[in-house]
Amino acid sequence: MLSVTVLGCSGSYASATEACSGYLVSSGTTKVWVDCGPGTLAAIQQHIDLGDVDAIVVTHQHPDHCGELPVLYNALKWYIDLSGLPVYAPSGVREVTDVFVDDSSDVFEWTTIDATSEVRVGDIDIRFDRTDHTVETLACRFETGGNAVVYTADTGPGWDLSKLAAGVDVLIGDATVVHADLSGGSPHLSARQLAEAADRASVGHLVLTHLAPGSDPERFLAEADRYFDGPVSCASGGMVIRVGDGM
Repeated sequence: MLSVTVLGCSGSYASATEACSGYLVSSGTTKVWVDCGPGTLAAIQQHIDLGDVDAIVVTHQHPDHCGELPVLYNALKWYIDLSGLPVYAPSGVREVTDVFVDDSSDVFEWTTIDATSEVRVGDIDIRFDRTDHTVETLACRFETGGNAVVYTADTGPGWDLSKLAAGVDVLIGDATVVHADLSGGSPHLSARQLAEAADRASVGHLVLTHLAPGSDPERFLAEADRYFDGPVSCASGGMVIRVGDGM
């Protein structure tokens, strides 16, 4: 079984009630922190101890997805006395982190990943694909025991998600705006665009995330439901998505 706990899902900046992007992916025995946006360090401690994190995966270097890493570094180095925590990320993420802490390698065990990388953390296999975004950004597929979840991270419409997500049980996808509010050349998807792509890929369950602060989730759900033939949900902090036990 896989579970995904939403630590935060606010698009681009934290809303008054929602942290930025972050997810806890767990098989029960393995725990992977995926994206470390502002507010997610507090949120993850509501679910597990920091010392129980087996690895961190960061999809890209934008601060709403990696901004907690320097703060986590301080927590692990000066208070928890923990080192060697594996961090898998594009090279830009380490560059941003080390601007704040000079050299984070005494706490984090960095592995640079790209679209060709394959990683195994405990009993979870992780694959990646590069999305359509303003910096190198990697969508992630997490799989164990025949169950799989794909997280698109940030992406515009130029990426074909079916390469990674065809037939996946759950897709957690960038749906930053409703289609009427989409601007030309946007580095994000509308709820309609995500739903159409998910439908073509025969996704089982679609979860909309990265909604712009102040958005009405009901508008997003209604739009996605028109273009996706399956169950649709909106992510929210504390939400737990389960795959493999009837969800």
